Amino acid sequence: MAKKSWSVTTDEGTYSVDLKGNKVSINGSVQKLNSFAKKTHFVDTEYTIPLGNRAATLVIQSMAAPVLSYNGYDCATGQPWEYQKIPAWGWVFFVLDIICAVLAGWLWALIALLVTAVVIRSKLNIGVKIVLCILLVAAALGMGFLVGALLAPALY
Repeated sequence: MAKKSWSVTTDEGTYSVDLKGNKVSINGSVQKLNSFAKKTHFVDTEYTIPLGNRAATLVIQSMAAPVLSYNGYDCATGQPWEYQKIPAWGWVFFVLDIICAVLAGWLWALIALLVTAVVIRSKLNIGVKIVLCILLVAAALGMGFLVGALLAPALY
């Protein structure tokens, strides 16, 4: 993971927060990321980073840049930020990806599962996200069956 730095201003002062690998530096004091309180979700993990008597939330997302938020704002951009939950239609595609793993092979379904997670979290229009997820499931099934058809003659 590349080094990521933020400057956070609270009512108690300004804090410099640096993330490099699995270590967080708060005003030069380095600690392991796992020493902070955390919530693990399906495709990301939230860490509570203490800043004096206040706290910021560091979200490490799969295949996306980490986000540090304080009082509902992204510390890098200053834009409002809130944790994005997986919508119901996203869970449908996750289940379809798992079914693909059973029917068409784990490799293609794993790729589809990871890309589906990224698509769901992207800032694209919901309709485009759904179409992309449908294409991913179809591609996973197609690749699994294609590889199966190519390997079947070799097994007999």
